[in-house]
Amino acid sequence: MNMSKLSGFLELLKAPLKILSQNGKLMAITATVYLILYSISFFLYMLSTNPFLLDLMFKLMALASERPGTPDFSKLLVAIREDTGIVLGIEVAYMILFFFVALFTQSTVIIIASCYYTGNDLALKELVLKVSKTWTRPFVTSLWVQLLALGYTSFFLLPFLVPSLVLFDHRTILITILIFVAIFFITFYIYLSVVWSLAIAVSVVEDSYGYSALGKAKELVNGKRVHGFLLNLFFILVLVVICIIGSKLSPAMPIVGGVIQTLLIGIISMFQSMAYTGFYFQCKNDMMKSGGLEYSRIPATPVLDQYIP
Repeated sequence: MNMSKLSGFLELLKAPLKILSQNGKLMAITATVYLILYSISFFLYMLSTNPFLLDLMFKLMALASERPGTPDFSKLLVAIREDTGIVLGIEVAYMILFFFVALFTQSTVIIIASCYYTGNDLALKELVLKVSKTWTRPFVTSLWVQLLALGYTSFFLLPFLVPSLVLFDHRTILITILIFVAIFFITFYIYLSVVWSLAIAVSVVEDSYGYSALGKAKELVNGKRVHGFLLNLFFILVLVVICIIGSKLSPAMPIVGGVIQTLLIGIISMFQSMAYTGFYFQCKNDMMKSGGLEYSRIPATPVLDQYIP
């Protein structure tokens, strides 16, 4: 890796601090609202799921001691199905809630950060109005990104499944192969997610969404993907450290440890959004300097071989 790429990556890490120095008040309000909503949501999630999970665990233990075909066994089986359905319903409801809280926060952070690069001043009322007008674009793009991530993950299930079936009796060889496959899977996912993450910033800053935003992000990141890869890798490593520390706190104080972990992850995600906004403007400036002031025409209908970043 040459020094220019390393310095470019370090400049991206400085971007959130520069943005906070100018728009710290709006960012502090956003962070406060976000972290309060996220913490309350997580707290309610824990309180609502824990009783059902404990009840489900006791019923599963009781089911193991009952004989199949008996009335008690049938009653326990029905009760377990009901509890499982309730838990899954709560999980889905809170996943949707967390998604929209994160989406609105990400849109808000990108709008505030973009004002630093454009030199525009933004009042709180204007910020709320702008978020209300733009949130649908990153929403659509996020759905595209989720579908791409799901497709990528599903595609890579086969390389994990085949060695597991063929080499089941050769544990050492199997573990070695699975480790290499996992490393490749994670590395390539981080590589692809550079375009996916940049597309969210494109959706907020520009009048673009979905496939069009992904196409523009792919053009913008041309020649600078290493910066985005290092940026993603850095934030993933930070999240891993937070999760490791949180796992050590959770056994003693599960709810408190979970809330602290959630708050830290929320702060890191805000910093990542600010860094990617800086990355967007960095890529945009480089495109303008090279004479590419306009994007090439993005086809209305997705083409598979051009779509994969």
